[in-house]
Amino acid sequence: YFQQQFRKANYKAREELSSLNSMLQENITGINIVQLFRREQLNAEMFRAVNQRYITEVDNTIFHDSAVSATLEWIALVAIAAVLWLGGLFILQDRLSFGVLSAFILYAQRLFNPLRQFAEKFTMFQAGFTALERVSDIMNEPIEIRDPEREDRKENTGNFSENLATSFSSPTLYSLLPTPQSGEIRFEDVWFAYKDDDYVLKELDFTIRPGEKVALVGPTGAGKSSIIRLLCRLYEPTQGRILVDGIDIRNLPQAELRRYMGVILQDGFLFAGDVKSNITLGESYSIEEIKSAAKATNIGSFIEQLPQGYDTQLRERGTNLSGGQKQLLAFARAAIRNPEILVLDEATASLDVGTEALIQQALDRLLVQRTAIIIAHRLSTIRNVDRILVLKRGELVESGSHEELLQQNGLYAALYKLQMLGS
Repeated sequence: YFQQQFRKANYKAREELSSLNSMLQENITGINIVQLFRREQLNAEMFRAVNQRYITEVDNTIFHDSAVSATLEWIALVAIAAVLWLGGLFILQDRLSFGVLSAFILYAQRLFNPLRQFAEKFTMFQAGFTALERVSDIMNEPIEIRDPEREDRKENTGNFSENLATSFSSPTLYSLLPTPQSGEIRFEDVWFAYKDDDYVLKELDFTIRPGEKVALVGPTGAGKSSIIRLLCRLYEPTQGRILVDGIDIRNLPQAELRRYMGVILQDGFLFAGDVKSNITLGESYSIEEIKSAAKATNIGSFIEQLPQGYDTQLRERGTNLSGGQKQLLAFARAAIRNPEILVLDEATASLDVGTEALIQQALDRLLVQRTAIIIAHRLSTIRNVDRILVLKRGELVESGSHEELLQQNGLYAALYKLQMLGS
């Protein structure tokens, strides 16, 4: 009984400790907001409440742990008392000597010593079982997105792997541009919901031709970023299918698919380490290739101005760099991989005017003969793309060039006029 109660209390204590650490990490990460909006007292009260719940659960574990030890001690005392009582009767009846009774008492005490030692280790064992149970819960979570079996992969991928290998086997970076025939993207009746029946994408049917530059436009929550997540196979479509170069992405290994495309997000994440490792991300590139990618994206001079150049150490999340500088490294990270498909999700939103001009020059070079998907809220930055897809509540409502959509006088025209009035 005490064992079961101790394990339950210990499990709850671990959960409360997890909540406590999460809240502490959140407050440290957002310390600027806490100070600017004078939330110190409120956050301290919230932390104190979670901490009190943790203390309560720890007290429960201590109680049940002590109950086990106390129960064993009581059993030992009762056993010795029984020996004394029965031995006393035998001594009075001259059936037992006092020396034999003393030996029995010593043996009884030694009998319970191993049990006392086990009780002392009981907490450690139960804590280990609780930790193992929590780890097992994570390990037993089903894997929703799996790579195809090797036999199916060979049958369905065709020449995709060969094209990918050719693209990445060039002796020098950028000596081979993507072939004009590669980089086609096709969505066929794609529906997607993060939760059951709550669809964020509905009946998406469109084709992006090889080398075409397409922009995704729409109000917040229209499903633009969800399209990118589906294309990178971070999620699976609820219905329909997505094809890259005529191959269903579910038939492609995830590593090959993601190597085939370069993704630059709005918030470029940097790891603790040097600048060089944040560009290569653990893959084997020579220093010449790294410098070539930096030069191609117009950030070579910026990196060389750092204290140790490409060996400059970055703090966690790149906190010793500005937002624009972190985004510049994200562009170099994508450029060095020479992708067939380039995806930009509000990639220039955090850049100043001068930095954005440098990036635009780099993009003009990177986008040559590459399929590109660009998500942007500033419509003035996508006027020169080949086609604009306008989304509303997960549905494709308009498609065409900038001039064609303005002539249609629909949602895109309304958004564009609204931005022009604002500026």
